[in-house]
Amino acid sequence: MSKPTLAARVATWAARSPEVAAIVLIGSHARETGDNTAGADAHSDWDFHLITSRPARFADRAWTTNLGGGEPLIYAIRDGIVGKVKRVTVVFRDEEADFVVLPAAQMRLARLAVACGLHRRSRSLARALGDLAIVARPGYRFLHGSSSWEPFYRRVIAEVADPRLGDAEALRRAELFVADYVLVRRKLARGEFLAAQRLLHRSLAEINFQLLHEVKLRRGERSFPDARRIERIASATELAAVTVAAGPAEALLEPALQKCVTTCRDLMRELVGERWRWPDL
Repeated sequence: MSKPTLAARVATWAARSPEVAAIVLIGSHARETGDNTAGADAHSDWDFHLITSRPARFADRAWTTNLGGGEPLIYAIRDGIVGKVKRVTVVFRDEEADFVVLPAAQMRLARLAVACGLHRRSRSLARALGDLAIVARPGYRFLHGSSSWEPFYRRVIAEVADPRLGDAEALRRAELFVADYVLVRRKLARGEFLAAQRLLHRSLAEINFQLLHEVKLRRGERSFPDARRIERIASATELAAVTVAAGPAEALLEPALQKCVTTCRDLMRELVGERWRWPDL
């Protein structure tokens, strides 16, 4: 007899845990598999929203003993996007899962706000709910708690837009790019090549990924946040433009830096035209 999937085991555990209000399967395992950019493959982990009245319970791995996967090899807690949300990564011997831990009290307030239509008037609320919508819209499946929470998910997906970079935000990112470009130049001048390499990848390359994502969405093309699956959906020209490979040496970092600048300028030109130009530094 084959072992139940992790989703099935999580559903069973949730049904026996009164502090778990809902479990929602999201990510590639919940999507339709119409093409090779959507569905799960052999390298896909499991992704869940976990709405709970006791978020502190997930501060350590003790609860995972009830999932039937054995002792986790890794239990890592990351800061989430909104408020007190945390994302827990659990790695077992032969499977991996991310649990986005959503405090039930915070979610009930969001549900009430949506019921009152505040998501149409509050930009901050719409932005927070957009982070939920963008991961659930491609596909989700309730494993527990659907009667209380699925109507809320349906309404958020129907009425809240995915987070996007408007022109003002794109302009802000471009200014951040220039500011960090100046920092990289200073680090190169000081011989701080590792620090320059770190900033080149963490800031300049990251901003270019964000700008390209918005460019593709405005063209009506498929794109995923955080450069996910970009090798499958971007053109060879786009991939070459955002690829950064430079070791900690001036002879390697300098051309990579200039390439990042060219990419940023090209992307901003497509996004806002002549409303932004590279400054005369």
